[in-house]
Amino acid sequence: MADTVQFYMEEMIPEMRDLEQKGIFSKTEIKSIIKQRQKFEYALKRRISKKADFLRYIEYEMNLEALRKKRRARMVSDTKMSISDYAGPRRIYFIYKRCLIKFKGDISIWLQYIDFAKKNGATRTLGKIFAQAIQLHPTNEKMWILAAAWEWEENANIVAARVLLQRAIRLNTTTESLWHEYFRLELVYIAKILARRQVLGIDVSNKEAEDDLMEDDEVDTNNMIKLPGVTGEEYSEFLKEDDAKEEGSKKSSKAKQGKKEKKKKEALTEEKAEALQTEKNPVLRGDIAMVVFRNGVETIPTSFSFRKGFLDIANSFIKPKPLKEDSIQEIYDSIEQGFKGLPEARALVARRAIDAFKVDEEGYAMGVAETVKGFWAACESGDVKMVELFAQNMTWEYRKTKEENLKLYFSKTIDRIFSTANKKKIHSEALYLLHVNWMLSSSTQSFDVISKKALTVLDKAVAEHPESTALTIQQIRLLRSFSRSEQIARLPEIFARALKVHTESFEVWREYATFLRTAYREEDMTKEQVEEAFLEAVRITTTLLPDVTEERADIGLIKQSVSGWFLDWMNETEGIEGVRRLYQSLMKRSLPDLGFFMACIQLEKENSVDQPGSRKAIAMLYEKAIHTNEKNEDIYLSFLKFLNETGQIEAANKVMWRAGKAVENSDAFSQRYSELLEGQWVEPSFGVTKLELDMDVDTEDVTMSS
Repeated sequence: MADTVQFYMEEMIPEMRDLEQKGIFSKTEIKSIIKQRQKFEYALKRRISKKADFLRYIEYEMNLEALRKKRRARMVSDTKMSISDYAGPRRIYFIYKRCLIKFKGDISIWLQYIDFAKKNGATRTLGKIFAQAIQLHPTNEKMWILAAAWEWEENANIVAARVLLQRAIRLNTTTESLWHEYFRLELVYIAKILARRQVLGIDVSNKEAEDDLMEDDEVDTNNMIKLPGVTGEEYSEFLKEDDAKEEGSKKSSKAKQGKKEKKKKEALTEEKAEALQTEKNPVLRGDIAMVVFRNGVETIPTSFSFRKGFLDIANSFIKPKPLKEDSIQEIYDSIEQGFKGLPEARALVARRAIDAFKVDEEGYAMGVAETVKGFWAACESGDVKMVELFAQNMTWEYRKTKEENLKLYFSKTIDRIFSTANKKKIHSEALYLLHVNWMLSSSTQSFDVISKKALTVLDKAVAEHPESTALTIQQIRLLRSFSRSEQIARLPEIFARALKVHTESFEVWREYATFLRTAYREEDMTKEQVEEAFLEAVRITTTLLPDVTEERADIGLIKQSVSGWFLDWMNETEGIEGVRRLYQSLMKRSLPDLGFFMACIQLEKENSVDQPGSRKAIAMLYEKAIHTNEKNEDIYLSFLKFLNETGQIEAANKVMWRAGKAVENSDAFSQRYSELLEGQWVEPSFGVTKLELDMDVDTEDVTMSS
């Protein structure tokens, strides 16, 4: 190990000597660089090398190279390239190679390596990197896409980009992103050629040329100088004179010149001339792109999002459009025929007339009428999802347009959708939410009047869908905008039902805690009633099963939040003495977690850290918090920060010794502790959430997106 490190150190001698001779680094700095590199090299030669060591070494070398470049740029007198100018990047490449020998399966390192090579413009190296990465990770579509993008964007090599994506699809037939990127590549290629032809005036119709001139407001034809025209006869005479001069001056090279002139004057055949026209050229017509689409659909026939992806890519091009209307129609027809029973597909087809225009374009109004007609036809079957999509799409268009007549048309259409659905008894949770949000956001009536109508709809919706958390929260928030008497009359009953049905909803618990604290502040409930309600809430949340799955990830947050909100309320009413009484009681009644203890610590710190009683209570709470997770470094660091700030150095040393034994990586923990002492460590929140009281609820707070 030592011999290898020594060999690497000796290889640096010419570079270090050059840096010193040029005056880029001083002797002291060079010694520091050598010492640091030696330390990194020994770290890489451990029995079990770590990825972090390689990445730290690379980061150090990148920072060093950036510093060298800055100092080198200031040395205007010596611009000659030498060994120190390319030794830095070469070493970084070498470290990356060694790292990838150990961690060849880590995609993130490959991506960093590729990014570094791109920034340095290493074209040959990039080609080798992509070849190695693809060979080791043939099923990783990101590598193939990056390689193809590099070939096309950097090397302008469309053939190589096509070959890469074709190989990628051959190996990963069912990977949707590869099909999409190949389709996009062909369209970008066509758009680039069409844009160039448009600039050069090649294959552009008279109408398009006139449109372009009309769009260019800066062209003033009155101030243009008109050049005299040249007839065909005059041009022929000019060529004859020119040929005569050439024959007289270059008799010796007559044969060679004759060949060149023959090539110059060789006329294009009819077939070649036709091939150059956009309409006759299969590539420029988009035939290759459509072959990609057809093959993709044949390979992945059952995915609606896959076919929609092709359509989104085609519609993302504004001008010039690489795909003709018949090709886009083919994609729409494929979606319509392949997914006849899917409401999303039918909605997409119905929207085509709108999607073809921008909101401020002339044909948009006609497109709206056609789209609405298509949606009504699709909704005749009584499919509730289709009605939801109809209402959603019309609401989006209503919010996008600024033209008053169109807004009125959309408004009447949306009202008709909801009234028709109500008559036909087509109801769903999402449709009710859409209806209520539409009523609250667009009605011209006063908020008091419309809110009562919306509450009537919500009461009916909650009765039909009692399991819907979204409807219940909407109902609660709407009621909170009513008078205090109306809130007290209805909210307790609603919360009693909601906390049984939606026990695992964080939003319901937050609304309940807000209601309790607001009721106490408004003197609608006594202190004893609120405390009893909070204790019951803690009891219910304590019995919830632990959050062992991702679907139940809110359970832990609910448990610590309810206790934290209870502590905050107690701190407001009785101060720190009430908080201490409460958390000591809760520690006996429930099983507090880390968030609970950190909330208590935060309240103790906000009160005072100078009094002996407070310091003792905080230390006790930290010990309890450590017992919940003895390997959590942040708890130890928070404890150490408190002890150092209060001058308890001896206690801090003991905690540091315990932490070194408990944490997984003691060296990394020591580094973080050094950052803490330097004031660079930022303490996390530990999941402690503050409850903010919203006494005044406006329309925007009540309105929820479905």
